[in-house]
Amino acid sequence: MKLSSLLNQSLIFFNLEGTTRSELYTNLLMKMSKVVRLPLPPSVAAKEMIEREDACGITYDSGLAFPHMRHPELQDLDIGIGILKTPVKLQENDKTETRLILCCMISETTSVVYLKALAAFSKYLLLDPEAINKLTSSQSAQGFISVLNADRVEIKHTLTAEDVMLKNPRVVKPEDPLSAALDLLSEEKRREVPVVDDDGVIRGVISCEDIIRRAIPEYIMMLDNLSFLNQFEPFETLLKEERKLLVKDVMTEPKHTVSPEIPLFQLTVNIVKNSLPSLLVVGKDRKLLGVITYIELVTNVLRG
Repeated sequence: MKLSSLLNQSLIFFNLEGTTRSELYTNLLMKMSKVVRLPLPPSVAAKEMIEREDACGITYDSGLAFPHMRHPELQDLDIGIGILKTPVKLQENDKTETRLILCCMISETTSVVYLKALAAFSKYLLLDPEAINKLTSSQSAQGFISVLNADRVEIKHTLTAEDVMLKNPRVVKPEDPLSAALDLLSEEKRREVPVVDDDGVIRGVISCEDIIRRAIPEYIMMLDNLSFLNQFEPFETLLKEERKLLVKDVMTEPKHTVSPEIPLFQLTVNIVKNSLPSLLVVGKDRKLLGVITYIELVTNVLRG
């Protein structure tokens, strides 16, 4: 299905003005409200969208921003597109200025369609460096649609790993000190992180369990009665050695890796059935492409 088939030309607006997220989102929603019915006043909806972005730590690095809202009063998926009059860096952490805003108002029955549309837009911008230029310079709603059709931008029938994964996850290398892995696990609040070599090829994973297990002597693990260990401090030695030990001394082989093309349903069953802390998404060259955990499934699918 063509991506353009989901777009209403009356909801594509050029020369959108504003210097902040609040101004831009509110102005775009005001324009949308003249075409479709919104469940909330534009300023209130914009405020909720921004609060959600901040709560999820969303940043924009491709020139495209995609604020969105689900609401029980919505009956369909309405996609408003705003091409900025002047590019704006929406947040301090954004690497690039935003040039195009994709504002989605999502009903309770159109979440999957929304995710597929967002995946199609994101993949198009990722694979074609000139895509953002072509879209923003198209000069009219019909021109915008024509660009998408000419480049054959289509929506996939099934969501896959590449649509929901955490792209460019933070990683450690085999020669890094264990302290680097501890810092990353603590900062990211994840159960495990990937280990890659200098070429980005996956070499293993290092998990909280691996590290904590390292702190407990094998003979202790064999005991049934642990009541006498109330004074034992298993982490003292580990704390002393965390800068001497290397990641490769503690890491393990990744239990499961998947290709970016694996359907969402299959990877979900895989991660639940095998009680996996994460799934590593790798390409044919074994280079790490992304990571999927329960957090990604909740954030990007159930609350995407």
